[in-house]
Amino acid sequence: MNTAANYSSLGSSRLLGAYLGDIKFEFVKMMRTPAFIVPTLFFPAMFYVLFGVIMGGGNPDAAMHTFARMGVFGTMAPGLFGFGVSLAFEREYGLMTFKQALPTPPGSYLVARMAVAMAMAAMISILLSLLAVFVAHAPLTFLQAVKIFVVEVFGVLPFCAIGLFVGAMVSGQAAPAVVNIIYLPMAFLSGLWVPFQYLPIALLKDLAPLWPSFHLSQIALGAIGMESYGSFGSHVAALVGVTLLFFTIAMRKLSGGGLYLFGARRPGAGFPVGKVISIGVIAISIGLVIAGVMSGHEKVPAATSKVATQEDGTPVAGSSSGAPVGVAAPDTPALGDFDAGSVAVGYGLGWQAADDKLRGGNSSVQQKLFAGGASGSKSALEVSGTIGDAIQYPFGGTVFFPQGSSTADYAKWGFMDYSKRQRLKFQARGDGQQYLVLFTGPVVDAIPAMFYFTAGPEWQEVSVPLQELGALDLERVKMIGIGTMKPGLFRFQVDDVRIE
Repeated sequence: MNTAANYSSLGSSRLLGAYLGDIKFEFVKMMRTPAFIVPTLFFPAMFYVLFGVIMGGGNPDAAMHTFARMGVFGTMAPGLFGFGVSLAFEREYGLMTFKQALPTPPGSYLVARMAVAMAMAAMISILLSLLAVFVAHAPLTFLQAVKIFVVEVFGVLPFCAIGLFVGAMVSGQAAPAVVNIIYLPMAFLSGLWVPFQYLPIALLKDLAPLWPSFHLSQIALGAIGMESYGSFGSHVAALVGVTLLFFTIAMRKLSGGGLYLFGARRPGAGFPVGKVISIGVIAISIGLVIAGVMSGHEKVPAATSKVATQEDGTPVAGSSSGAPVGVAAPDTPALGDFDAGSVAVGYGLGWQAADDKLRGGNSSVQQKLFAGGASGSKSALEVSGTIGDAIQYPFGGTVFFPQGSSTADYAKWGFMDYSKRQRLKFQARGDGQQYLVLFTGPVVDAIPAMFYFTAGPEWQEVSVPLQELGALDLERVKMIGIGTMKPGLFRFQVDDVRIE
C-alpha cells in the first residue's frame, strides 16, 4: 500500500494533525521509558555539577566552559540512543514493516523521532542553564542561554543521523553496545571530558575535528564567548556533511531491506535517479566534512565584554582589545627567588599580598619571607590567610604588576608584552589545597585567564603553558597573581618564579 499517495489528497490541517499525532505518540512512549529518559536527563546534569561546580572550585571560567561541553554531551544521547537502539529493535522484530502498512504520512516516523530528540535536547539545555546560573553561579546571560539552546536543539540532528545509520546496520541486541562504543569514546576524543587544547596526546588533538561532537562543542563555546577553535562556517559544514552522509547511507540500507520511510518505491525499471542522487549527496557530504575537518584547528580568542578606554570614553587605539601593546619584557626570566631578603623583582612592583576588600569582600591575606626555600635555597615567599564569603568571587594571594608604579594611579599602569614567552614556572608547596595562577589584561571586569595547581606538602614545579591558556592576551599583561578563591583558611609557599 502506498500510504504517501493516500495522504496526498488531505488538507494541510489534517496532514499536520497526522504528523503531530505521531510526534505525540513517540514523545509519550519515550516518557514512559524511564531506562531512557532518566539517564538522558540525569547524566549531563550530574557531570556538570561534578566538573563545573565541585571540581571547578567556584571558577566562573570553568563553570562556563564545562556548561558548553556538558550541554553537547547531553545532546548526543537523544539522537544516538533514540534512533539507534529503538530503530534496530523495531526493524529486527518486524515493527517497521508493520508501520509501513499503517495510514501514516510520508516520513512521519523520522519526523516524530527527530522532534522527540530535539525536545529532549531542549530539556537538557534548560536544566543545565538553571544549574549554571543558580548552582554554579556562572556569568551566563539570557542571550547566551538562548544561543546555547538553539545550538543544542538543532545540534542533535547529526547524532540522529548517526543513530539512524546504526539502527539500520546492526541488530537490536547489538545496538546498545555499538551506540555506547560510539558515544563514550567520541565524547572523550572530541574534547568534551578534557578540553580540546588539553588532550594528553598530540595525535588526539589532530584527530579531534573528525568527530561531530567537536564541531558542535566549538560552536557552543563560541556562542557564550569562550575561546574556541575553527570558524563557525567550517563547523556548520562538517555537521551538515555528517548529517547528510549518514542519513543517506542509512536510507539506502533500509530501502535495500524493503523499508521505505518516505512511502513505497514507485514501480518501473527506468534510469536509477535515486541511486545517482544518493551518490551525489554522499560525495557532497564527504566534501563538507573534509572542509570542516581541515579548518578545525584555527584558534578563535574568547570574546570580551569591555575594553580599555580613554578619559572621554572612546576606545584606546592599537589592538583588537582597545589597548596598546605592552612594553617588551626584559630578557631576564627571573620574577623572584626571594634569596636577597626581598619580594622585589627587577622591574615593576614586587610581589604584594592581595585580597578582595576593594571589591567589597572580607578576605584577609598576609605574606612573609620563609627561611628555607626549594632545592635548599635561602628563602621562599609564604602566603596565608582566610578567604571570606562576602562576595561571589573572592580572592586572596600574592600578585605582581610588571608595569606597576608607586608614583602613579593604578588606572595609569601599563602592560607587559610576554608574547615571546612560553611558560611561567615556579616551585610551590602548601596545605594540599588547589590554587590558581591568574593573569589580567586591559579588559575591565573580564574573567582572567586561569591555571589551577595543587600545592602539596613537598616542593614541586608548577609549569603554566602560557600559549595554551584561553583568554590570555600575552601582549598586554597587567597583573600576574597566585592564590585561591576557595572560602576558608589557606597557606602556600612559592619560590624561584620565572617566565621563560
